[in-house]
Parts: sequence; structure tokens; C-alpha cells
Amino acid sequence: MESLPSTYQKAVNDLVAFLFNRRETLLNNWRSACEADASLKKISILAREEFNNLMPIILDILEQRLLGNTSPIDPAITARSHGLHRWQKSLGLPELLKELHHLSRILFEELKLFRQLFPQSDANVVLQSQQQIMMLMNETISGSVTKHDELQRLQAANRAASLEQALQEMQDLSRQRGDLLRTSSHDLRSGLGLSMGAAYFLQMEGLSQEERDQYVDMLNRNLTHVQSMLNNLMDLARLEAGQEPTQLEEFDAAQMLNELVANAQPKAAERSLILRADGPEKLVVKNDRLKIYRIAQNLIVNALTHTPSSSEKPGMVSVSWSAENDWRWGFSVQDSGLGLPGHLMEYFHKQLKPIVEETSVLSPDEGQPTPSIPNDDHRIPSEHLLDEPTNATDRREGVGLQIVKRLCELVGATMELESIKGRGTLFRIRMNMQAPEQE
Repeated sequence: MESLPSTYQKAVNDLVAFLFNRRETLLNNWRSACEADASLKKISILAREEFNNLMPIILDILEQRLLGNTSPIDPAITARSHGLHRWQKSLGLPELLKELHHLSRILFEELKLFRQLFPQSDANVVLQSQQQIMMLMNETISGSVTKHDELQRLQAANRAASLEQALQEMQDLSRQRGDLLRTSSHDLRSGLGLSMGAAYFLQMEGLSQEERDQYVDMLNRNLTHVQSMLNNLMDLARLEAGQEPTQLEEFDAAQMLNELVANAQPKAAERSLILRADGPEKLVVKNDRLKIYRIAQNLIVNALTHTPSSSEKPGMVSVSWSAENDWRWGFSVQDSGLGLPGHLMEYFHKQLKPIVEETSVLSPDEGQPTPSIPNDDHRIPSEHLLDEPTNATDRREGVGLQIVKRLCELVGATMELESIKGRGTLFRIRMNMQAPEQE
């Protein structure tokens, strides 16, 4: 039998998982720090993809070094490409150095936060990690200031072509929504049939108390599932029918998201999850507050529901928000769960932005489809066993994401998705600071 990992190795693994699940927040905090620096005036004109550039790859290299592995990617080449990109965007060398200095500081602050959240971890791991960060940042700075070629400008035309292709696929989207409603109706009939079957068996004589408890449990569970699906379908029907007009108002999105995370803390504590909120203290926007609240609430509840946790490896959900520039902002929900099931990834591929470019936060590796989570054992005697729909949970999740997507369309937001099997899922919502008035 293999021996258990040492205390030091466990702390390393915990730190690597922590930094990965904090990656979107880390990059948002980095941008906020740069925008707060009066000497970095040109940062605000960069879109999120342009600002992050190749930094997620640098973070991948850091992860491999912390694990004691050799990364196949040369950080010097990646850093030189990043430096050239900044040169093409008219950022001078002093600005580039300050930008990377802020990144180093944010990384050290994440180490400090890790130490606070996991005080039982080996302190030597934090010290060794500080050295690894210093070495990697020195290589990054060296590569950025010595290489001024080998990277082409990010092609805006390619992004425009991707957008045009997405618009052409909207007809397929309508058909897929119809398929979703039809299959959901089938699941509703199945759920009601199971409930009726359980109610029928409860009327039988000669049942033991254990059997009766199992049927009652099955009846309650299926009625709850049916109610949840009906509520989702009714919400989606109202949205599709245009019965929820947009109500624009000016509000503090940072305050709203902080309150939402605070309200979700009891659910996170119940499931032994770490739920974090990070972003600027104030972010005033003009849009439909209630719809944006519903979008964030759906994503946070979904993340808390589908993120496993244990005493050995606590699960984490990170909610972060930031302003991309003076006219656009966004927020994200990243979890450390199992990743979105493969069939849902395929289903939403034509609706959401495919994450295959090298500015992807969770790294450019698309990975393999994630299998569905099997149902639990209902503890029904084999002679009375009733089969429940194996795709009911995923179907409700699909309807829920359809609701989020439709709400995004109503408030003029885009929804982007990144998911890696076994490591987690990231939903990113982006929109204008000032939504246009509805006619």
C-alpha cells in the first residue's frame, strides 16, 4: 500500500488547488491594482483578453514548478511575447515593469490569504513558494524587456469572424431550445409517474416501517424535483414570451454582489465550502438590478450545489467583479467542482463563447468531456425498485443555464464558459456600464 502524502506535499497540493481556484480573482485584482496606479493610464483601454494576454500560461508554469514538475513551456519565450504585445499597445518599459510588479504583489497577497485560511499548512511551503514566484517573475521581467518580436498583434478580425459565426448559428439555438423543452416535459411526466408509483405503494398493506420511510423519501424527493423543474420552465416561458421588461436603474453592483455572497454563506457553510467575494468596493452601473441579481444568484447557487467538499480537500467558490475599462464591466463565478457534464458543454457550445484561445483563464487545454454525476442509491427494495430519469439533474441544470442566458440577453450581457474535467467551471458575465434605454 502506498504511504499517505507527507504534510509538506499535502500543503503544496492545497496551495496549488487554492491558487487555481483563485485565478480569475487574482487576474481581476491585478487589473484593479494597475488601474489604480496613476502612471498606468493606458491599461483602461485594454479589453480583458488583451490585458491578461499570456499571463494564464505564466500561472500554469508556476503551478508546475510548485508541484516540482518541469513545464514544457519556456517562460522566457512567453514573457517576450507578452512584452511585445505591450509594446504594440504603446506601453513603455517603465509601465511594463510596474504592471509586472503589481502582479508579483498580488501573488504574494494570495500566499498571505492562503496562510490565513489554512493555518495548519506547513509554513515552509509558503516560503518555498515565495522563492518560486520571485524566480519566475524575474524570468518574466527579463523576457519582457529583452524581446521585441515573435508575436503577432491579436487579431480583432478573428474575433469578429467568431461573432459572425455565432450569429449565424442562432437558428440552431432556437431548435435546441425546443428540444430542451420537449425533453424537460418528458422528465416532468417521468417525475410525476414516479411520485404516483410511490404513493400507490404507500397504500399497500404489510409494508415495514423501513419500506414506508423509503417510499415517503422517494415521493418527497420527486415532488421537489418536479416543483423545481416547473418553476424553471415557468421562468423560462415568461422570459421567452417577453413578459419581463427591462427596468433600468443606477445601482452599486459591488454592494449587490457582496450582499448576495453574504446571504449565500450559510449554504456554503452547510456544505463545508469556502465562498469568497473579491472586487472593487464600489462599482456603479446602470442596468436592470433584479435581473443581474438573478443571474448571479443562479450561478452562485449552481456552483455551491455542484461543488464537492471534504475535510481533506475543502471546495471553493470564488465570486469576483471588476471594470474592464470606463465603459464595460463584468463578474464571474468560479468553482472547484467536477466540471460541467460533457453533454451540456456540447449543448452550450454554440451559445457560449468557445474557450480555446490562449487568453483562457483555466488554461487553453480543452480537456475531455466530464461524465454525468450518477444518482444516489434510493434504498428501495429490489422487488419494488422504480427507475428515476438518469438525466433529471442535468436537465434542470440545462434549463437553469438557459434562464441565465436569456436574462443575459435581456440586460445586454454576454456569458462565457470555461470548464475542465475534475478541476472546476468558470462562468463570466460581461456587459456595458450603462445599458441602452429600451424603446
